[in-house]
Amino acid sequence: MSYKGILLDLDDTLYNYEFAHKKGIDKAFRHASGILNKNRDDIEIMFLKAKESVKLELNESAASHNRMLYFQRMFENFNVNAQLHALETYELYWASFLKSMHFYNGAKEFLEFNQDIPICLVTDLTAHIQHRKLERLGVQTYINFMVSSEEAGKEKPHPYIFMSALNKLGLHAKDVIMIGDNLKKDIIGASSLGIKSFWLNHYQKETPNHFKHSETIVDFLQLKERLSYVY
Repeated sequence: MSYKGILLDLDDTLYNYEFAHKKGIDKAFRHASGILNKNRDDIEIMFLKAKESVKLELNESAASHNRMLYFQRMFENFNVNAQLHALETYELYWASFLKSMHFYNGAKEFLEFNQDIPICLVTDLTAHIQHRKLERLGVQTYINFMVSSEEAGKEKPHPYIFMSALNKLGLHAKDVIMIGDNLKKDIIGASSLGIKSFWLNHYQKETPNHFKHSETIVDFLQLKERLSYVY
């Protein structure tokens, strides 16, 4: 068996999302602290409340991930005019986030290794910011297609987002592999359609005893070796 296409997650798969997010949120909170004259803990509490309420209201939609809505709601909860401050805070967050993005071990080399294989990004977020991330990483030429939850109208692990990716590639489930870091969203979601999946377990989390949906690798170098041997 050989794979003719790749479905690929982005956040915390190709790069370290948590590191970039921490840098972005620290920058945003420092900025908000100067506006609100509040300490970081108070701002973080209000931000998390804003995030929770947005996610609850916009359950399982791409907009539920929109940081602009989080910051807007946060300022509103502080009874401050969000129109004066939300956009700047949002832009500072993403500027710091994008600047702080770093590939995981072997990720770019893996893309180069598979440059002749069509790749479709399958991702839970708005298309605009995901395209900005690809531009920052400099990997647009390796990614042939993208299906975001914004475009699909469904989030992983819903089968529709994976089916949309297969449709863009013009391939069947048996022809592709899925690579991602999230067991539920990436691996179980793809495996439910019969897609061979590889769980990128960067932090070597314990695998659930009942879990049999994929092969586990710790980084892209190991994945490259395994695919070279198997396929």
